[in-house]
Amino acid sequence: MTVADDTSRRKSARPGRPRDPDVDRSILQATLRLLTAHGYAGMSVEGVAAAAGVGKTAIYRRYPSKAELAAAAVRSLRGDFGPLPNTGSARTDIIEMLASFQPALQRAGFAMIGALLIEERRNPGLLETFRKRIFRPRRREAIKVLQRGVERGEIRADADLDVAVDALIGSVLANHVMASGDPRQRIEQTVETIWSGLKVNSRTGESG
Repeated sequence: MTVADDTSRRKSARPGRPRDPDVDRSILQATLRLLTAHGYAGMSVEGVAAAAGVGKTAIYRRYPSKAELAAAAVRSLRGDFGPLPNTGSARTDIIEMLASFQPALQRAGFAMIGALLIEERRNPGLLETFRKRIFRPRRREAIKVLQRGVERGEIRADADLDVAVDALIGSVLANHVMASGDPRQRIEQTVETIWSGLKVNSRTGESG
């Protein structure tokens, strides 16, 4: 091996410059803004670059296509929902979980869902990414909250937790669409109604 070959090999083995997390964040936030404002069809890499204040090459180094950029932006929403509550009371945990879910959806989620539904026929993978990265993980976490209630003897062992979670999450979406009043109050009312079908009767140990 010549000195030139060895030098070339060592240069190629050097790690590249670390990505700037501020640039990453700016790109994804700009992508979300354009997706929610204009939909997938109206979003472009050029537009994201201008909104984020970066060059197109900075985006293409991270995401080789518009579809992958949009998918990454959807995945970035995952952090908006906060940690899973664990107050020691399943009923309170459910309320706090839905209360954190509501503002996160209001910031970008509802508009994003609309944009993805419009685009579903042409790009079904985008909506599936939203389901996979956002709704399904949050749904599994919600089931964990209810399962803890079962383990503590608060919730009936035979309760259908899947159906209960669908009803709880669906209520947040319905409340937004129907503009049913104060979100927190509506969440508490909804949980109270559903809780009556989940809780264990303290006197008999059976369904309440």
